[in-house]
Amino acid sequence: MSRIVAASVLALALGAAPVLAQPSSGTPQRNVAPTGVTKPPGRAEAGKTPYTRASTEGDMAKAQRASAARDKAWDTKMRTTMGSICKGC
Repeated sequence: MSRIVAASVLALALGAAPVLAQPSSGTPQRNVAPTGVTKPPGRAEAGKTPYTRASTEGDMAKAQRASAARDKAWDTKMRTTMGSICKGC
């Protein structure tokens, strides 16, 4: 009989876990992409202005310039480091 009681208590505890894990109604809901990827709420939901195309294109160009500068610095560092070690290729 104690096995039945233990199994019942376990079933109740496991059944309540998904309900307890739900976010409260005051928190903004996350967006789920069609691929199943969970994304944070949009900026408009957080009280900020939504993204504009001009700002995202400017940010993208800035990130590309920074990436190119990092790549160039890395290549220079590797040429000086590896130049003394390897003379192949």
